Order: sequence, then C-alpha cells, then structure tokens
Amino acid sequence: MRRLLVTAAVVAALLGAAVPAHAEDAPPAPSPSASTPSTPADPAAPTEPSVPTEPSVPTQPTAPTPPAVTTARIPLRQGEVGWRVAKVQERLAWLGYDIGARDVDNERVGPSTVSAVRAFQVKFGLRPNGVVGQTAWDRLAEMAGRVGKLPASCLGELTICIDKTQRLVRLVRKGKVLITLDARFGFPGAETHEGTFRVHLKSRDHTSSLYRTWMPFALFFSGGQAVHYSPYFARDGYYGASHGCVNLRDYKGARWLFDQVPLGTRVHVYRS
Repeated sequence: MRRLLVTAAVVAALLGAAVPAHAEDAPPAPSPSASTPSTPADPAAPTEPSVPTEPSVPTQPTAPTPPAVTTARIPLRQGEVGWRVAKVQERLAWLGYDIGARDVDNERVGPSTVSAVRAFQVKFGLRPNGVVGQTAWDRLAEMAGRVGKLPASCLGELTICIDKTQRLVRLVRKGKVLITLDARFGFPGAETHEGTFRVHLKSRDHTSSLYRTWMPFALFFSGGQAVHYSPYFARDGYYGASHGCVNLRDYKGARWLFDQVPLGTRVHVYRS
C-alpha cells in the first residue's frame, strides 16, 4: 500500500513538471513560417557560400509609335499631307504665291497654302474656299503648265517676261526669276500686243495723256503700251481691264521692277 502511494506521488510530481499550472503564463509556441525553419540548424554544419545575384538592367523606355501618315487625296483640305500637297505647293510657287517653309517642309496644307489656294481661286474665277477640289486641281495644273519652263525669248539677257495665260509678269535674268507679279491686260478690242519688244521709255510718275489716269513706274515697250502700277487693278482686281497696258497691282513690286530695268531691256509678251 505504501509502495502504491509513493508511485502515485512520483507520477503526480512528474505530471506537474510537464504541465504548467496556468496555461496563460506560458509563452506561445512559435508557429513555423517560410523564414523560420521547423528544426534548428546545426551550428557545426558547413554553410553554402552566397551567390551574388545579377544586377538588374534598367529597361529603356519605349518611344511612342508615331501616328500613321496617310497620303491625302482630292479634295485637299487644311491639315492634310502628302505628295499631292507638295505638287500643289510647287505649282502655286511657280505662279508667284508665297508658301511658308513649314508648309513646304512638311508637305502639309497649312495656313500659307490655304491663303495661296484662295488667291489662285479668286484670280481664275473659282469659288474661293481654300480647298483644292478636282476643278481647282485641274485648273492649277493647266495654269502652271511645265513648272519652271520659260520660252527661249525670256532666257539669256535681262527680260521682262509677260505671260498672258498665267496673268503674270516675271523679271528674268539668265533663266533665274527675280520677281513675279500679278498682271492684267487690255480688254477685247484693246488687246495687249504680243511679241518681243524693248523698253523705249521710262516714266516714274506718269499720267496718261489720253485717259488722264495715273500710271506710275511706267515702262513703255510698244507705242503707248507700258508695264505700270494701276491703282484700279489694286482696287478692283480682275473685274476690270486696261486699254492695252500691262497693269500691276503691287505698288512696291512695280517700283522695284522700274528701278531694276534700264532702257533697252527686252520685253517678251506671250501666251503659255
């Protein structure tokens, strides 16, 4: 009986050592995780050498994809680009219109191109909307003809080259056009003479003895017919006509032409 009591006491003592009297006093058991191994590492075991990682290479930012450029078709409106626009600009420039460098470089219908198209349409009796439709395209090709091509009589020596089809006066030296000016001519029955002539009289501040009209910077080439500035052409445009003279509407251009042309300069009047 005594042996059983001792054994029971021993068992109780052993149980008391294994189980704490208050569970809340015991520290919580650590839960295994990816960073904490479930078994302690052996301090005597050799460690693997650390392998250096490859440095990350920064990626280059990708450039945005430029928008696709399409070749504009007829009709050509502001903002459109392409070879047809370049052809329009080339023809307009040959006909004396100013096209901005930005428009030309980009082959784009910009403000200067629209302005030139509108001026061309007014000059040749088309609806002045600044848009190159099929009618304007065809008329522009007709009027410009072979761009840069001048008759042989306008080449070589200094020549006032007057194209009645294009309604233009060009001053040409050795094939190079020095200035291009809008012109209008005589009405039916008083047509401007065609052919090759010479400047035989210059009159800076001339007044017509027949019509008492002011015709400054007059360069007479065929009897009483002269190239000169006309305030009526500047005012009325192509709604009027002359009595046979070659009218200019650009005052500064007419003055510049007068100052550049000596007596005896060749004048060639033709239709292209």
